[in-house]
Amino acid sequence: MTVPYAPAAPQGLVVDESELGPGVFTYWAKRWGAGRQFFMWFMIVALFASIILSPIAIFFLVMVLRIPNYSKKAAAKRVDLHQHGVVVHDVNGPVAVHRFATVTVHQRVTESYYNGVRTGPQYLLTLTEPDGRSSKLTQFYDNVQHLMQTVQQGVVEAQLPRALAAAQAGYPVPFGPFTVTQQGLVCGAKATVTWPLLDRITVSQGSVRVMVHGRRTATAAKPVAQIPNFALFLALVSNLRAGQR
Repeated sequence: MTVPYAPAAPQGLVVDESELGPGVFTYWAKRWGAGRQFFMWFMIVALFASIILSPIAIFFLVMVLRIPNYSKKAAAKRVDLHQHGVVVHDVNGPVAVHRFATVTVHQRVTESYYNGVRTGPQYLLTLTEPDGRSSKLTQFYDNVQHLMQTVQQGVVEAQLPRALAAAQAGYPVPFGPFTVTQQGLVCGAKATVTWPLLDRITVSQGSVRVMVHGRRTATAAKPVAQIPNFALFLALVSNLRAGQR
């Protein structure tokens, strides 16, 4: 289970709500349901019944006692959504502030399987400030998918005007393996697709595919996880294409 990580985050961090705007929503640590708890406790008791398997029981017991249902430290972790950013908290209070106007967001969604059976998606949202401080948020938090979408939209609203102005002024705007320019989309060293040639950008199975008119295969395909501020990238492409029509 991954928990927020904020290197060198000062304890007693003061949050300026006049800058972040009013609080909108809070994402708490996700608690286990009754069925999952019952199964885990049943396994622990069963394993303790066997002297040989008791070390495994101890391992599971330690793991259970660390979940938000039983650990005050884990239960205190939360992410507060504000109008202009998010604040990451632990048991000691706020440990990181990420403003939509400056943060760089990477998202990764992967499917997990156990013995060929799908067990559900795994989420990782990495928020990085210009000074390098970062937080990693996962399904440890309840409703993390909504958190991921909300943060991406917040970045679009805060950063799109600046990115659009830069591109229209002739400056390239980089997004990892792609670079957006006033004339089109630069796909690494492989190809440059001008806006009239671009058919569509599709997202499938965690990858972004750049499709051009007259071709069935993608001119470029890159994982979403490699594209910083992914929603901003799509919004900027959409706005520049619309301006060429």
